[in-house]
Amino acid sequence: MDLKLIVKKGVATITLNRPEKRNAINKAIRDGLIKVMAKIESDEEIKVVILTGAGTKSFSSGADIFETKSRKPFEKRYQVKNEAANTIRNCSKPVISMMKGYALGGGLEMALASDIRIAADNTILGFPEINRGWIPAGGGGTQVLPRLVGEGNAMRLILGGEFIEAKEALRIGLVDIVYPLEELEKEVYNLAGKMATKRLQALQLGKSAIKLASRTNLDIGLEYEKELITLCYTFPDREEGIQAFKEGRDVPTLMKTNEARSDYND
Repeated sequence: MDLKLIVKKGVATITLNRPEKRNAINKAIRDGLIKVMAKIESDEEIKVVILTGAGTKSFSSGADIFETKSRKPFEKRYQVKNEAANTIRNCSKPVISMMKGYALGGGLEMALASDIRIAADNTILGFPEINRGWIPAGGGGTQVLPRLVGEGNAMRLILGGEFIEAKEALRIGLVDIVYPLEELEKEVYNLAGKMATKRLQALQLGKSAIKLASRTNLDIGLEYEKELITLCYTFPDREEGIQAFKEGRDVPTLMKTNEARSDYND
């Protein structure tokens, strides 16, 4: 089974499950992600997504290049919309990439498509495509990376084919937090668990507003934010939230999460 989905307490964990292939992305993973993300979008009990790879040696080494050997140019063009990174990017709910070991090529593009990138201290990141004679393969690497780390660092990583360690990735803004490997899962699930106690619609609207900030000017962004907070004022238990704050207690309707969910795997 190349892809696993486990749901617990409002958090969906998607695991790339090809450790013997360094979790390389194949057609089964791409097709599985489309199905899994559709389930996640339609399930209101799921509030946060964690994306990771099986084992400790690799988040994902990128596309399974042996699958691409005979692919024609226009086949690739039409397949881009179904790239793993683009499937992750379209998720309306917060996505956290939990990285261990190698995060390369299309695997790194998946992390770039996530909203938060948290790495273990053994993580190695890079885009090796230039060493094979092409560029990052349609998952947004050339467009997202410069927005995160600046044009110069993006040139260094994509055109130089250079691999960097987690500490350097943190310094340039490619990852958001680095933990020792043995602490990674605990810290990531702590963060996801906190998010999962929040209102789903607020998480989705907040993500939407933050994402727009890098795509438009300040005036348009402020107008969008104004409309979203107006929408938040329609939530039925908003007054209860204010009263709960005054009394120093939680809002029961927001804190409720499912204790355990079935493990539905594709």
